[in-house]
Formats: sequence, structure tokens, C-alpha cells
Amino acid sequence: MKALLLAEACNPEWTSVPLVGFNMAQALSGRDDLDVVLVTHIRNREALQRHSLSQKIEIQYVDNEWIAGPLYKFGKLLRGGGSLGWTTNMAVNWPAYIAFEKQIARRFRDRLKSGEFDVIHRITPVSPTLPSALSTMTEVPMMIGPLNGGLPWPKEFPALHASEREWLSSVRNLYRRLPYYRSSYRQLAAVVSGSRHTATEVPSCFSGRQYYLPENGIDAARFEIADDWTAPTDTFHFITVGRLVPYKGFDMVIEAMASSPILRGCQLTIVGGGPQQAALQQQICDAGLEDRIKLTGWLSQLELSQHLRSSQAFVFPSLREFGGGVVLEAMASGLPSIIVDYGGPSELIDVSCGIKLPLCPRNELVGHLIQAMERLAIDEDRCRQMSGAATQIVRDRFTWERKADTFVKWYHQLALTSCSALDVLLSEDPATSKSSISKAADLVAVSADS
Repeated sequence: MKALLLAEACNPEWTSVPLVGFNMAQALSGRDDLDVVLVTHIRNREALQRHSLSQKIEIQYVDNEWIAGPLYKFGKLLRGGGSLGWTTNMAVNWPAYIAFEKQIARRFRDRLKSGEFDVIHRITPVSPTLPSALSTMTEVPMMIGPLNGGLPWPKEFPALHASEREWLSSVRNLYRRLPYYRSSYRQLAAVVSGSRHTATEVPSCFSGRQYYLPENGIDAARFEIADDWTAPTDTFHFITVGRLVPYKGFDMVIEAMASSPILRGCQLTIVGGGPQQAALQQQICDAGLEDRIKLTGWLSQLELSQHLRSSQAFVFPSLREFGGGVVLEAMASGLPSIIVDYGGPSELIDVSCGIKLPLCPRNELVGHLIQAMERLAIDEDRCRQMSGAATQIVRDRFTWERKADTFVKWYHQLALTSCSALDVLLSEDPATSKSSISKAADLVAVSADS
């Protein structure tokens, strides 16, 4: 099969969505049964050219900086920086992404019409608010996703959306009235939802295949999957990772450490940076925990992996997390996890490998957090059992190779059932019919195997 992969954000040297786009493209390009062409934004060119992937596959770069550049600067001004106001960021970048796909449609017009590609897969962006203009301009079956986003702000924390500068969150659903939204879903062959909530946002006008698969995965070359749990040599060590912003809940972890004699005897490492750094450092000093809690700032992937592997448990009370890629990294490192039972992390963790805290008002949540952290800190056997379950879940479901297996099965399903493939199969040209029948037979065989 041949697939056209769209990953506007695709960068091996960045984190978050760009790294998701890169890892998925790399996993798909490494398969013997799939030929891929990758289309990405020109901002990723230098990083991709430094990587071996650029020597293995065809990569096309789209330059829409004439609109993307000014909009990025405008959005950053509205958001007061780059860490907050993600709804505003998506809204401002809507025109730039539509321009990106329209440029692809023009560049690939002849190749798409010729039948060169069996399927188109848009990997990034992951936001469900950004439609696909290309899907309305081609007959090639097109899949988008995994999509993730739109998780409601928790009512238990009414001031949270304001502290995150989410001024547009109350009118977010207006994206459904923007051009290309309904026409995209009418034409798409498949939508992959990265979360159960996002699956509920797929409109009724969509009649294609619906799939579910969280967007994050594990690259075992970057995060080697642990063989066992690392027991404490002296004190029990907790670790947490993320942008230092209000909804991550790091202030609650510090309060939990300060409120428990057991936890005051433990260590905590907070990896990340952001606008709350000074406030969190002051909270640590006020609690007299300077020798127990360390803020490291941002670390390289290798440094983060080393910190995770040397810790005993991962604590992550994020209040509105879409994906939770760092939770998978902690699981791969053999750490039992403590998370809030809301959003993406809750769909990665089960009772065998972690503790889910009920989403409730802050004072209650801190109490549950204290109990969960104390339970892990005093029970090494439980930690060891959870560690084994966590690494097994990652091996079975969340390596990029396993995710690529799933996508290729879906590609075959789409190609087998596409109207355009049947039109070619029934062509009156004997030569075309012969090759199409052979191809269809291969698709049937793959579908039967899967």
C-alpha cells in the first residue's frame, strides 16, 4: 500500500504534538508493507534533515509562513506568551491550517488523481476544531486522527479556566459553524478519536468508520521499557512532569507533601518550566521543604528518562489533561502512577498499575492525594506489582510499532471498502482490472488476518 501522511507538526527535536507526529510517521515508514510520503510544515525541515528519516522516505515541505508567521505572533500576543490560552491558539491558527491543506491539494493534484495513493492519513494537528479542506478535494479515502481535545473544564475548579486565560472556551463550539467543518466530515472515510470524550464530538453528518486509539506512544529507543521496579536506596522518591501552569495541580502535590509526616520524609522532583515556577518555589520555601522538593526546569529526554528510572512513583494530579504522554513515559519506566480520574490519563491507567483519584473540590482532592501517596510510600510490594503491570500495558498497546500495526490494518479496511477502489476494480481496461483484482485479493487477505 501507499499512504500520504499529513503531519503539519512533525519534529524529532521538539515535544508534545510535533513529537507525536514524528514518532507516528517514523513507525509507519519503517514497515516493509507500506510505502509512505510525508507532508509537513517547512518549520520542521532542518530538524528532519538532521534525522535519518529524511534519507528513507519522500518528504514534502509546505511553506505557508506568509500567513502562519503573522498569526502565530498575533496569537502569542493575545495569550500573553506561549504557555496559556490554548483555545485562543487554535482559533487564531485556523486560517493557516486551511491554507496548509489547500497548498497540499494543489501540489498533489495530479498524483492524487492518478491513483498513486491508497489512503491519506492526517496525523497532526490533533485538535478536532481544525477541519480538513483536502478531504473535500479528493476521492482518495482519508482518515484523520487520533483527535483529542474539548474536554470540559472541571466544575469542581470554577476559577481554573480564567487562570489559564481560556477566555474563548465558552464560545469554543462555534468552530462547528466554520467553513469546511461539515463538508470535511461528510467526505472523510474514517475518524480516529484519541479519547472517549472526543469521540462524542464527531458530528452526526459523519458516516465513515470510527476508531479509538490514544494519540501518545512510547519510543523504546528514547524510553527503554523497564524490566523491574527501582526500589529506594534511602528515601522514597516521587516525580512529576509538565508545564508549570495552574491546571497541572503541582501546588496540590506540594501541599500534600507539607501536610503529611510520612510524605515530609520522602523526596519529590518536579520536572518542567512555566509561569508558575516562582510561585511554586515560594510555596516550597514557605513549607520548609527546600531539602525535599526540587524544581529542575526542563530536561532533555535522556535526562528525564534517567530521573524517571531512579524514582519510585509518578504523581500527576492534572485537572484537565487531554492525552497524558508523560503518564506513558512513567509507565514505561516502571512507575506506579497517581492520577485524577478525568481525561486522558484515566484512559491509560487502570487499577493494576496506578491509583485514580476522584475529581472533587480542591481540599478533598488534596486529602485523597495524601492518602494515595502515603499508600505507595509505605508499600514496596504494591509498587512492584503495579510496576510490572504498567510496563506490560505499554508493551502490549503503546509502543509506536504496535500503534503502526493498528493503523495499517485500518488502511487496508479503508482501501478495500472505498468506492474509488471498486470503480478501478470494475474498469473495462483488462490490464487495469487484472492488477486491481490482484490488489483487492491482497486486501481481503490482510483484512481476514486482522
